[in-house]
Amino acid sequence: MKITFCGANREVTGSCYHIETSRGNIVLDCGMFQGGKYAEDKNAQNFPFDPTGVDAVVVTHAHFDHVGRLPKLYKDGFRGKLWGTAPTSELTMINLRDAVHLVEEEAERHNHAPLFTPDDVTPLEDAWKVIPYHQETEIIPGVRIFLTDAGHILGSASVKVVADGESVVFSGDLGNTPVPLLRNAECLYGADAVIIESTYGNRVHEGGDQRTEFLRQAILDTVKNKGVLIVPAFALERTQELLYELNFLHSTGKIPNLPIFLDSPLAIAATEVFRQNVDFFNPEAKQDLLKYGDLFSFPGLRYTVSSDESKHILNVPGPKVVIAGSGMMNGGRILHHLMNYLEQSNTTVLIIGYQVECSLGRRLHDGEREVHIYGHPIHTKADIRSCGAFSGHADYPRLMHWMHCFAEKPPKRVFVTHGELNSALSFSQSVEDELSISSGVPEYAERVDISTLNAAS
Repeated sequence: MKITFCGANREVTGSCYHIETSRGNIVLDCGMFQGGKYAEDKNAQNFPFDPTGVDAVVVTHAHFDHVGRLPKLYKDGFRGKLWGTAPTSELTMINLRDAVHLVEEEAERHNHAPLFTPDDVTPLEDAWKVIPYHQETEIIPGVRIFLTDAGHILGSASVKVVADGESVVFSGDLGNTPVPLLRNAECLYGADAVIIESTYGNRVHEGGDQRTEFLRQAILDTVKNKGVLIVPAFALERTQELLYELNFLHSTGKIPNLPIFLDSPLAIAATEVFRQNVDFFNPEAKQDLLKYGDLFSFPGLRYTVSSDESKHILNVPGPKVVIAGSGMMNGGRILHHLMNYLEQSNTTVLIIGYQVECSLGRRLHDGEREVHIYGHPIHTKADIRSCGAFSGHADYPRLMHWMHCFAEKPPKRVFVTHGELNSALSFSQSVEDELSISSGVPEYAERVDISTLNAAS
């Protein structure tokens, strides 16, 4: 088995792996590079493999940095099947249908051909083969996969690929467990090689119990200042966890009744997928579902689907809460709210997710006070707050805990991906120091032959 690293190498976005076997070729994830113009240019480049020779694609989860180039893969000749859990298939298609219009609008704005069109998205609807966790499945003759819950978003998976008498485990994105709604990330065992993400490979998040208090305090401060709390949230998972937390705070009387707007058609559509897949929830969330009836609805919450409804939010006096995408503030309705409110001192922006380098979210997180939105200079007077406890990604202790699953039968080598270089290098070194397993940080387009790896020391 040979693996080529085709994205998220020494950076966080663009996850993609090409896996060659004697029986055929598969791809694991096919995500979009995100962040700045450099990332946008990389998306248009040819894949470092022939898409027409790919027999199947395995999708770990539906985030855009893992599925955003699937339509381009189809456009370039892929005609195989897509494999993933039921929520992953549903959320991926919602995500891609939403994105195609943005891709076309951006192409028109910058006078270049779109990366993909609806004609490249629609055929993917019928390409899906849904599989459950814990059921070994042959996806092409001689190539089998086994999925476990990664605890990252609804339906997310870690994947074991077995072919040619060899096995490789891909962590996918591991969750910041325990979290509301989802079950904890599960172990996988026994592999010749392990490929693990490292988004927060050198960080330790705040405790989970702090996230609720952090949110409550931000709301109370907003009420006191009669201002606006703006929460840039990823439409898949982060938004639903946020609604779950707000439901709890409201139902227990820990926050007053105030207007809370979910201003994201994508997040609203994704929330309905959550309602239809409660079997993927953890036991606590299932109990709360019986208690409250609907985890994503409570007095004061308003879903704004149309653009007219979104524009009307400006006319609603504070205090109020606005939840909108995109989570990295590099597009979507959140930009209009930031333009309207960043220059007001009674505005709070609550950053609850990873902000990729060069994104507007990263610049605000790093303390820049002068930013540009749609070409307009904005002098930031808002209070910018960040809380890692809301992150959907495992921090260093959780990543290392997952790696300990392999301690009894160590892999020959660990490959650390999906992290900025300093984070990936730090975690790779920790794997060698703590587990005595050979580890490295592959470069883009690097190709590894699993059969030639030396046994772990």
